[in-house]
Amino acid sequence: MFSEVVLRTIETEFDEVRASRFPDLETWDLVLSNHIQPEGRATRLLIVDERQADRFMTFLERQDHLTPRVRLAIAVRDDASATEVVERWGARLSTYTVSVLPMNLNLTAWVQLIRLIDCGAHYLPVCSLGAMQAVKRDRAAMPDDDPNDEVSPAKDAREEACAQGVAKLTPREREVLKLVASGQPNKMIANELSVSAHTIKLHLHRIMAKLGVTNRTEAAICFHSQNC
Repeated sequence: MFSEVVLRTIETEFDEVRASRFPDLETWDLVLSNHIQPEGRATRLLIVDERQADRFMTFLERQDHLTPRVRLAIAVRDDASATEVVERWGARLSTYTVSVLPMNLNLTAWVQLIRLIDCGAHYLPVCSLGAMQAVKRDRAAMPDDDPNDEVSPAKDAREEACAQGVAKLTPREREVLKLVASGQPNKMIANELSVSAHTIKLHLHRIMAKLGVTNRTEAAICFHSQNC
């Protein structure tokens, strides 16, 4: 699913990044485990084709050399594929923080989504949120396998701050934030809402102040964390 154009676009949009394509997960694992990649380069984001999702989940269960800094995603072709992946692997997507990356977006939105995932956001397409909610309900109904499992206090505090900030947003600010989180630039948002780009900038300034964030990427991460 990754053409040369897509690979070169990633390298253009991200500083000091090399985009590499491997024929399968095993080849990438061999390169990583044997330190074949150039010195000073580390895997920053691993995106796996949906056709290798089964092997990817098995790999994650036995992996011992991935660090928390490696972002993970499964690339899907369309909404139906996204929903299918979440229905089948929703629990593990949550456990291993694996995002679902749609490949049917326009290039601008796609690059913005890559930025979100690179910053640590756990992204799922809107079409698949119903499936994930069903997975969460099923997990909640199951007995706790590990009584010592604890939620990170820092993560819990961030999510609480996001929830409080989102609750303060006006309907128009929520609309703007939703479009920002979808990866659209200010000019496109302004055109869609029939306002000026300057007005969108003002909305963004107020949104970031209410959310307690410093840039649009952090605002988008906050938005997605609340499944808005």
